[in-house]
Amino acid sequence: SIDLRCAREPFSLSLSSEFGYLTDIEVGKDKNWLVAGTSRGYVGLWDVRFQSMVKLWRHCRSSAVKRLVNANNDVSRPLVFMGCEHNEALLFDVSSGDCLQCYRSLDSSLSFVDQTTLPLECLSMPYLESVIISGRRGKRLVPLDNTLQMSMTRGSTPSINALFGSFNRGQSYVMTGGSDHMIRYWDLNSPTRSFCVSGLSRNQPQPTFDQMNVGGISRLYICQQPSPPPTSLLESNKLSLQSRRGVVRCDNNHRDSILDLKIVNYPTMGVLSSSRDGTIKLWG
Repeated sequence: SIDLRCAREPFSLSLSSEFGYLTDIEVGKDKNWLVAGTSRGYVGLWDVRFQSMVKLWRHCRSSAVKRLVNANNDVSRPLVFMGCEHNEALLFDVSSGDCLQCYRSLDSSLSFVDQTTLPLECLSMPYLESVIISGRRGKRLVPLDNTLQMSMTRGSTPSINALFGSFNRGQSYVMTGGSDHMIRYWDLNSPTRSFCVSGLSRNQPQPTFDQMNVGGISRLYICQQPSPPPTSLLESNKLSLQSRRGVVRCDNNHRDSILDLKIVNYPTMGVLSSSRDGTIKLWG
């Protein structure tokens, strides 16, 4: 922490390197706690008042944590969104570590597969495993073999890098942006009204969104995104390109990974998105 009023450091919080490097932090709305995520799927909870770690969790699939954001909600419980690898995001309760909702985009190879025949890992709810915090200084909480295995098996998978959401009586939604160049709007009241804001190529079919009850109060939302059809299946190649496509709107998609999303209220309601391609776009 840094005190802007003077040139001193009030306190410092640290996390052992065995859990991976820090990727994002979020401070609670009451400023009494903060959570931090790591590249190896660990989430730590600190009590800022006493500068001590009170809880440590690990993602069940060790998915790297890309983004942590407070949920805008009417309830008193502290809820936080977490963007992860495998193109999924989840909403968890900081007070208990329970995963309440998951928003998952499936691989395009599964776009036309019926839900009843989808692989089990596509329909399973992610969860956070509790890690026992040792009181002995210098003692490893993660075995060295497990740490080496996670370092060697880490691959490049699609991830959710930016998100925000709101849970109000009138409207509940989540917006996500990821490494697949896609910005998705998830309507939690009516999943069929969800849509892709940006990222679809020309002639690419719209994705389908659905909600599944996985027991208790947990909810799983899935997005099945078809791939663009081959050029040979679109229209006759005997016509010139300009003749057969008609009026085509300007391509306004991001060309690289989405890095951040922000909502703006003035001078007009909209969403700002930034990408690794060096552009910032306003969506109305």
